[in-house]
Amino acid sequence: MEYAEVAVDAPVGASRTFSYHVSGRFPVEPGQLVWVPFGSRTLQGIVVELAPAPQVEATKDILEPVEPSPLLTPLALQLGRWISRYYLAGLFDSLSLFLPPAFKAHVISTITPGDDRCGDPDNLEGLTRPDETAAAVDALRLARRMPESEFTKVLGKGGIRAVNRLVDRKIVQRKVSLPHPGRFRYDCQIVPGSAPQRLALVADGLSERQSRLLEAVFDRTQPIPLTTARKEFGAYTVDSLLDRGMLGLEWTRTSPSPVSHADAGIHVGRPALTLTAAQATAVARIIASVDDPAVQPRSFLLHGVTGSGKTEVYLRAIERVVERGRQAIFLVPEISLTPQTVERVSARFPGRVAVLHSRQKQAEKFNQWWGIRDGRYDVVVGPRSALFAPVPNLGLVVIDEEHEATFKQQEGQPRYHTRTTALELGRMSGSVVVLGSATPDVESYFLAEQGRYGLLQLPHRINPDGDARPLPLARTEICDMREELRQGNRSIFSRVLEQALKDCVSRGQQAILFLNRRGSAPFVQCRDCGYVVTCSGCAVSLTYHSGDSSGSGPAGPLLCHQCNRRRRMPRNCRQCGGSRIRQLGIGTQRVEQEVSRVLPGAKIERWDMDASRGGDGPEEMMRRLASGETQVLVGTQMVAKGLDVPNVTLVGVVLADVGINLPDFRSGERAFGLLCQVAGRAGRGSVPGRVIIQTYSPGHYAITAAANQDYSQLYQQEIAARREQGNPPFNRLVHLVCHDTSAGVCQRQALATARLFRQMVAVQGLADVEIVGPAPGIPQRVRGQYRWHLTLRGRNLHRFLEGATLSPSWTVDVDPVRVV
Repeated sequence: MEYAEVAVDAPVGASRTFSYHVSGRFPVEPGQLVWVPFGSRTLQGIVVELAPAPQVEATKDILEPVEPSPLLTPLALQLGRWISRYYLAGLFDSLSLFLPPAFKAHVISTITPGDDRCGDPDNLEGLTRPDETAAAVDALRLARRMPESEFTKVLGKGGIRAVNRLVDRKIVQRKVSLPHPGRFRYDCQIVPGSAPQRLALVADGLSERQSRLLEAVFDRTQPIPLTTARKEFGAYTVDSLLDRGMLGLEWTRTSPSPVSHADAGIHVGRPALTLTAAQATAVARIIASVDDPAVQPRSFLLHGVTGSGKTEVYLRAIERVVERGRQAIFLVPEISLTPQTVERVSARFPGRVAVLHSRQKQAEKFNQWWGIRDGRYDVVVGPRSALFAPVPNLGLVVIDEEHEATFKQQEGQPRYHTRTTALELGRMSGSVVVLGSATPDVESYFLAEQGRYGLLQLPHRINPDGDARPLPLARTEICDMREELRQGNRSIFSRVLEQALKDCVSRGQQAILFLNRRGSAPFVQCRDCGYVVTCSGCAVSLTYHSGDSSGSGPAGPLLCHQCNRRRRMPRNCRQCGGSRIRQLGIGTQRVEQEVSRVLPGAKIERWDMDASRGGDGPEEMMRRLASGETQVLVGTQMVAKGLDVPNVTLVGVVLADVGINLPDFRSGERAFGLLCQVAGRAGRGSVPGRVIIQTYSPGHYAITAAANQDYSQLYQQEIAARREQGNPPFNRLVHLVCHDTSAGVCQRQALATARLFRQMVAVQGLADVEIVGPAPGIPQRVRGQYRWHLTLRGRNLHRFLEGATLSPSWTVDVDPVRVV
């Protein structure tokens, strides 16, 4: 007998598998997605490995495969298990990262009345809340059938347990259908079993139908369709021979809408650009590692100022990988950056580039995934999820803008970091990993200095005209908004920025205005009593969005940026009844309105999350900017990355102070990165660029370092502070957040857990583990759930947490990018 260790789609703890018996009806292999019974439910599971003996004495059978062939490669299984262990996440959740789109599914469960005793009061004795249960059963009898989720709601509190008890007593019946996810159709045929089974034709115990079916299968040259065999010989006859291994099943996968690949041959376009000396050195070192698996290091940090030609280095390295018959993954931090990256990569590798991201149509994603698996593409481009594409022969992973927090999965499980996971993937597969940034993550730069990564430097901007002389960085100036106020300027623009905007547009050039805050006003306040309108489900103020862009009327909605809850603008204060309700502060909508006032008739466009949801896609927005149709672009951090428009000569940072004073040790580094990135959009053509940074904190180290475009200044400040405080890279962090609908319960759990951890530290005599907190989260309540958090800081945190048991109300984030 053979058994399978299966990771089940249920909250059962990290790295846990369950033993199931493999029947002879169908083959099972590691990496296969299957349906399995789990308690009273039927769930999906992923076969992790086959074993000669189970973990327990009694096992259940695997019900059937979802897909007849393994969906996960041995490398994917290995990496998924590592993700589960390292990020303390469920094994199925970690492995399901590698599944094709739409393959993760749940059974369709329907509840119908049981036999004639259904509704008999005697049968409901011993059940909690029998009156409510009887009413629910009566409603079921009238409806004849209900989805199990709906029937559970009718039963009320404890509905799931009540359904299981009613099923056990046969008062109701549960009917389960197993959906087949995906868009492929399968032709299933009956084929002969192993050769010795021909002897079964003369063996005793076979019925006449079984013998005739075996004869038909062995004598025919073409396989018999399963549906035909069941109609002609009966389902029982077919299934009995399948169970005994005398017959087998063979699936053929067909696509109802195949994707056309007109240019299927490898065609690598040769670049016309001449590399600078620094670029050539970087390319040579990467290629040396690509060509020789023994060359170390196999991971590189490409530190280049904005406009220094990092993308050309990536493309040359990818070109070498493709020449050697292998594939590459090119990761970008934002979906909005995918189109322009695809355009550049496709120009070099026409017809051989696949794209994966969450905004694609399901059919497109599905076909792209299978095309990658079948080896039809050389390069996969996309945000963090593209790392898990089924690339058959990976040779290179590129992570552009590796410092970006969006490379960290911050909701749901597993909370993996793309950079860390890519480095592990590179180690397992022997691939080369290139991390690129103008403002590298402090931990990445530290590891490069320590020799863990090869450090490659591009210190100068390249000249797009082919001139050997490098382009200068944009001239940057800091504008003290406190002084503007003292001189009577109440505008959101300083006088120097307002004049610079007018001059820029009058010369036929383009400008970008950056403010990392959506909406028109970040809060609405009563001027009489000071009451601030807040979200009823989150402990945050509601942001005012002007109605002209949201389509919700002239008053505009108040919107929660945590849960998207909306409400109307109040006429009177709910606290004092006053009517002096005012919108205060500024957001990108307000900036857009002010630019219209300063530059009447100018073509102004806004690019933030709100505009991208309701307007044109990023491709069309970038086209208008590149063509010069858009004269002034206003936006959040979306405008800070990837835009390469030579005619943009002015960048204005409307308020550099947003987020700079959060109680998070990375807030200064994050602000510096954003400011440098947005400043890098100016002066990429022949006309020198100008950057104006408006701030109320002109002496802050992150702002002065950004104004000087001096990464070394920022790095030295940050690394000294982190060494003193014991923060990464000198220690590891694990961030734990407790959620509960009750503020008191949440606080008590947090205090009790922190006390338990401190006792564990004392008992084990650990000098290298520190418990920081607990403290209320920022914000303290999100979507009706109160938040308290604490942070573990130390070296061997995984070993420390092995003996800890946390309730389901806790989320665990290993290597967090935010600790608020």
